Amino acid sequence: MLNRVESKIMDYLFSKCRGKKTILMTPKEILSSILPKYELTAKQLEAAMKNIALDGYIEMQHSDKKGNLVYVVTLKQKGEAYQREKDERRAKKMRSIGWKLMLTVLGVAVAWILQHLIRNV
Repeated sequence: MLNRVESKIMDYLFSKCRGKKTILMTPKEILSSILPKYELTAKQLEAAMKNIALDGYIEMQHSDKKGNLVYVVTLKQKGEAYQREKDERRAKKMRSIGWKLMLTVLGVAVAWILQHLIRNV
């Protein structure tokens, strides 16, 4: 499961990979995409990218373009299904909140009914 920073990075990678299987990205591009909410160093970005790769979302290679580091990112099958997985998690969370809200309202209604029954006895 991805943490918040990794999810934000994966959101950016997924949006750039639309219609393509492999893209070239510089660390600077990725870092600028998650600013100002998350400020990462190059080492933290590298660790996050490795974690995303370990989780099976991407395959990452390092390359050199005019002396600058470039990531060659290829979406794996899990990476291609990232948006669907994200939507399913959101729907599951909303269902959970809905159930909790409904049970809370039911509990308040039962307490109110019992309170009125006790008063009338």
